[in-house]
Amino acid sequence: MLWFILTFFLIYSLMHFYIFYTKISPLISEKKLKKILFVVILILISSPIFLRYADKYASSQVSYLVALFVLFWMGILIYLVFFSLIWDAFKWFIKKIFNCHFSKNKEIFFLSFLSLGFSIYSYLETKNLELIHIKIRSCKLPKSIKKIKILQISDLHLGPLMGMDKINLVKEVWEKEKPDLVVSTGDLVDGNMRKRDEFAEKLKELKAPLGKYAILGNHEYYRGWKQAIDFTQKAGFKLLRDEVINVENILYIVGIDDKTCKYFNACDPNFDEVRFLREIPKDKFILLLKHQPEIKKEAIGLFDIMLSGHTHGGLYKPLGAFIMKKIYETDRGLKYLGKGSYLFVSKGVGTGGPPMRFLTPPDVAIIELINCKNYENKVE
Repeated sequence: MLWFILTFFLIYSLMHFYIFYTKISPLISEKKLKKILFVVILILISSPIFLRYADKYASSQVSYLVALFVLFWMGILIYLVFFSLIWDAFKWFIKKIFNCHFSKNKEIFFLSFLSLGFSIYSYLETKNLELIHIKIRSCKLPKSIKKIKILQISDLHLGPLMGMDKINLVKEVWEKEKPDLVVSTGDLVDGNMRKRDEFAEKLKELKAPLGKYAILGNHEYYRGWKQAIDFTQKAGFKLLRDEVINVENILYIVGIDDKTCKYFNACDPNFDEVRFLREIPKDKFILLLKHQPEIKKEAIGLFDIMLSGHTHGGLYKPLGAFIMKKIYETDRGLKYLGKGSYLFVSKGVGTGGPPMRFLTPPDVAIIELINCKNYENKVE
């Protein structure tokens, strides 16, 4: 965790100093003004610390405003650095070939305008929830059950910035689809939830005949796993931490704790996921919940479908999606793994950092398990 924090602030500092020394400083001749701007840069670099402090001690309204400023600036900076790197590479190439020079004033205006425009679009994209429908035909369901409708939500990141608006997006789908089962695949919580009981009460309204089940993601551990567990249970979810539950003798739901738990001494470090799955009877449909879409080859065939989140579809397509596909099994959507096992990765409802997405809209999924007489599962 310490290395993660140090690495984050190192990269975040380099991003600020790159913009300051290559784009801002050349335009300013007065030394006093440069010093003032340098101090402003230091404050911006430290702003995530202010956000954490406000979330812990300030009112919900104050922490929301702080989070909005800090995280929106972070998103603008990401675009500003990205476009600046491309522009600087282009300038270097043109200068070498044609010996051309560019106006610094016009340059910073153009880059700022471009970054702000993309940031606004990316913010608006977080509001456009995508509903994904998946149908799985299986002969493992009891004869008395024609179909089961499962609502998967993931990565709401409820906290100082993500709040009731994200819950309402989910509730609209819940009211329309009337699912039999609701599952949350991690990162439901991303803040101090001890002063946000209204979020839990709103989530508690999402009833389901076969119950509501949840697992923890990495952010629950980053932001305090004990209070995250308390909030999840208040919201009406049955929390599964390396556990399996038989749901009314219809199907098994398996909840695997996020691997981050080991860094906080919050779980058994010797837990063997594959051995655990092998011990589960295969006479019923096995629904596996695991936050990060990491697949062990030995586990393929030991479950019917695994539901995950975490990747957010890479947030910024195509670069983010490309990186996520290199790290995980896939960045989004449904994938057949072989031996009758499927994986579905949600892009999530919220965001864990800047409230921005690019060509990666948020989603929730409706997975319908349909009874059939075939011995082989089929997916639509």
